[in-house]
Amino acid sequence: MGIFLLGGLVFIVAFTFFKISALRKTKSDQSWSKLTLVGVVDYLVLVAGTLGTGILFMTIYSMSH
Repeated sequence: MGIFLLGGLVFIVAFTFFKISALRKTKSDQSWSKLTLVGVVDYLVLVAGTLGTGILFMTIYSMSH
């Protein structure tokens, strides 16, 4: 279970750093709604990846023991 939580934490930290970088590079005249939509889609992809990876790792772990 610890590897699942660690993987989730790594994804959240990576997502946060990625979004901070994107916000710093965004020009003030660009649409905030577009940036928000991209952020939401990125977040959903990362959540799906975290859950999928956790389920995969737990399945492999259960099968090997």
